[in-house]
Amino acid sequence: MGLSKKARDVGVAMAILALTALIVLRLGGQHGETIIGTARAADGDTLTLEGHRIRLVGMDTPEMMQICKRDGADWHCGVAARSRLAELLRAGPVTCRTQGTDKYDRLLARCETTAGDLGERMVREGLAVAYGGYEDEEQFAKAERKGLWGAEFDLPQQWRRMNGRPQEDTHQGEPGALGSILSMLGLS
Repeated sequence: MGLSKKARDVGVAMAILALTALIVLRLGGQHGETIIGTARAADGDTLTLEGHRIRLVGMDTPEMMQICKRDGADWHCGVAARSRLAELLRAGPVTCRTQGTDKYDRLLARCETTAGDLGERMVREGLAVAYGGYEDEEQFAKAERKGLWGAEFDLPQQWRRMNGRPQEDTHQGEPGALGSILSMLGLS
C-alpha cells in the first residue's frame, strides 16, 4: 500500500506541475508586457503600436460607421472618436501596459502619453463610454453633457447589436494571477 500511495502522490505532483506549466505559458506571453513607441489610431478605442493591435481597456467608443445626432444634425461620432484618439496619440510616445488579449487577439491595455491615460481622457471628454472602467470619468462627462452625452446616441454595444456587428466583451480591470487562473479554468 505504501507504494501505491507514493505513486499516487507522484501522479498528483506531476499533474500540478503540468497545470502550473500550462498556466505560466498562458500568462507569460502577452500579459503584463509594457510596449512603448509611436502609435496610430485604428478607430476610437483601438491603436497600432510597434506592430501590435491594442484595444484600450475599460472603455468603448462608437463604431466608425456609427452616426449620432447633435443639435438635430447627423454627427459622425465614431469618426470623431477616432480623430480625437489620433490627436491624443500625437502628444508623444505611447506607453501601454497589457492585460491580456480579447477574442480578436488584440492586446488589451491601458495606454498613456504625456497627455495622460488615453481611456480616461476619451471617457472624460465624452467620446467613449465606460466599459468596465472609468465610471467616475463617465459621470463627469454626463454632468457636463460632453461629447456623446450632449447628443442622441446608441451605446456602442447596442449599436453593434442592432446593426449585426460582433459584440465586445466588457473589459474588467486586470484580474491578477488568481483571477487569470480561475478564468482559464472556467471558474470565474
